[in-house]
Amino acid sequence: MIDIRLSRETSEEESPAEEINFFVTPGFVISSDPGFMRGHGTWADEDDKICATVAGTVERINKLYSVRPQRSRYSGEVGDVVVGRIVEVQHKRWSVDVNARLNAILLLTSVNLPGGELRRKTEEDELMMRNYLEVGDLIS
Repeated sequence: MIDIRLSRETSEEESPAEEINFFVTPGFVISSDPGFMRGHGTWADEDDKICATVAGTVERINKLYSVRPQRSRYSGEVGDVVVGRIVEVQHKRWSVDVNARLNAILLLTSVNLPGGELRRKTEEDELMMRNYLEVGDLIS
């Protein structure tokens, strides 16, 4: 027989999810305190307990609990440098696969023309789009 002793007493209301970077599985009760709000990856049951809907790590920002999934797609933010592959040339824009939930869009007006000219893009530039970037090109 093994004797287990806890270094401190735990109550039923306490949840280990209040530790930093605690891993949870779907259905795990994160908090039973009604003062907290539920975020992504959580739901509230009949007793207003916040439960996990995905397997991942618990994140708490002030009064908001959310669960970051173990595996998820990249969600870019302003200022991020990304690498992508041109998958389609469209009217005045390129569609770029950046391995995110949706493809990114690169507008013709956002591209520096060869030679470093700063001018308004014309119909001629639109016709030359495939010469600038082709399907399969890698960009950053």
